[in-house]
Amino acid sequence: MNPSAAAEERRSFASPPSGYLLHKASLFILAGMLFLAAWKGQVGIVILLGLVFSAAGLAGLWSRVALAGVHARRIVRDRRLFPGESTEVILEIFNRKPLPLAWVKVEDEIPEKLGREISSIPGRRPGFRLLSRSASILWYRKASWKYRLQAERRGYYRLAPLTVESGDIFGFYPRWASFPSADSILVYPRIFPIEQLEVPSLYPMGEAKTSRRIFQDPTRAIGLRDYRPQDSLKHIHWKASARRQQLQVKIFEPTTTLKVSLFLAADGFPADGPRGEEEFELAVSAAASIAHHLIDRGAPVGLISNARMEDSGQAIQIPAGGSDDQLMEILEALAKVTPRFKDPAEAFWQRESKSLPSGTTLMVIASRVPEPLLWPLREWKENGSPLLLLLTGDRQESGGEEFLPSCSIRNPGSLLKINPEAPG
Repeated sequence: MNPSAAAEERRSFASPPSGYLLHKASLFILAGMLFLAAWKGQVGIVILLGLVFSAAGLAGLWSRVALAGVHARRIVRDRRLFPGESTEVILEIFNRKPLPLAWVKVEDEIPEKLGREISSIPGRRPGFRLLSRSASILWYRKASWKYRLQAERRGYYRLAPLTVESGDIFGFYPRWASFPSADSILVYPRIFPIEQLEVPSLYPMGEAKTSRRIFQDPTRAIGLRDYRPQDSLKHIHWKASARRQQLQVKIFEPTTTLKVSLFLAADGFPADGPRGEEEFELAVSAAASIAHHLIDRGAPVGLISNARMEDSGQAIQIPAGGSDDQLMEILEALAKVTPRFKDPAEAFWQRESKSLPSGTTLMVIASRVPEPLLWPLREWKENGSPLLLLLTGDRQESGGEEFLPSCSIRNPGSLLKINPEAPG
């Protein structure tokens, strides 16, 4: 945020005077004493009280203009980080008036997960810590401070407004101003290495010559044939069937290109407690690692999830793609994802599955697959589309393993080799 924008949006407030002596009630009492001392001819007391009133008036006037022409801003060098990386943050205060600032204090509230090593002072808001810096600034000068934020954990972190406090030279009448900020820092999920993602019977990698049709591209019809009981009803050519008085289905051009859609089921994790949070974070890292592994090998990957994102509150709907920009879009969505959800996984899947191309390999990531979702997934598999359950956590049975291929991910090391187990 630039200084001019901060000046337009800032809010300035006066703090209570320091000490009881300078409150309005106290000043009225002192005024009465001054009048009484002058009436009695007590010159010494009159001079003393006159100095007090002069100092109070000068301090009040100075305080009123102390924050005029003062601007504050925060500069964040890198707003996109991976866990373990850090970024430099610069705080700047500009004094753009001929009156110096005898003292000025700037306070920055830092998300606790980014600034554990910077400050131990609790912030005004839960989950934040307070960083305070102070200085004296001459006319038309600026002061700046630097510190580093350490990315420890995945997440989307909004940075709080800057608070600047200053006042008269005596500190009798402090004033403060808040400078709103749109700054945020995004920490991507951890990406773990995958040496082997081997499901050769269902998930061939890349373009390959084959004597059988592993996938069919529904966008490239090359002919018609008679209907067979195992054919999907969605492939029936109704006009041709009416002409021939016999059901006809489309023949599609075969392809062996792997197209994957990752489905992170937010309601497939324990609702509360550190265990549920740990399993959810492992699932997010698993999705990021698989997306990185497949896109790096040229396979299109998409991501869907009924989980809400931190910034927008919306679900995730990213169609399959294989570019570097696609990977960064997936990682950004996974950085913002939360365990909160609006629609149950079953309702979300019924809506989103209609837009997935036939033959898409579906990888469902959850700790335990919600029971209402199991039968729609089984139907997806029986219609000829590959499917794999990736189940995080230590549970022996997480749902669906008896009739769907699955793989257990108990820790990050389990991602090194992903070999699904046969159903049953």
